[in-house]
Amino acid sequence: MRLFLCTTFLAVALTFGVPALPASPGTAQNFLDRANRLKAKGPLAFFDSDYGRLKSEATTAGKLIGDDRVAAERAGRPILYCSPKPRAQLGSFEFIDGLAGIPSRERATMTLKDAMLRVLQKKYPCRR
Repeated sequence: MRLFLCTTFLAVALTFGVPALPASPGTAQNFLDRANRLKAKGPLAFFDSDYGRLKSEATTAGKLIGDDRVAAERAGRPILYCSPKPRAQLGSFEFIDGLAGIPSRERATMTLKDAMLRVLQKKYPCRR
């Protein structure tokens, strides 16, 4: 029975293009999967041990992006998103929804930082 279930899952995964293996740690897909798992818990998510890790990962990615923007401005290079301030405002649900809007094939290989930058670029596009 177990073998039947495993082969059935594999067949369904291959048929619908769903990856059979979980997303790699550090990818935007992995972050989104974990965030959606917590989101489904509602208020109990705050008591999950993964909550602090997700928050820390998102904060770190956001800080790196902000630092990159400040460095680009100082060096006279073009900035990659155009929020009114270097520290852009992005709510947690807004970020998760933005991640979900990135095609899954891209999310599976993108770093969290690259995915967050894409969400910021969509929210704060630069007018050229």
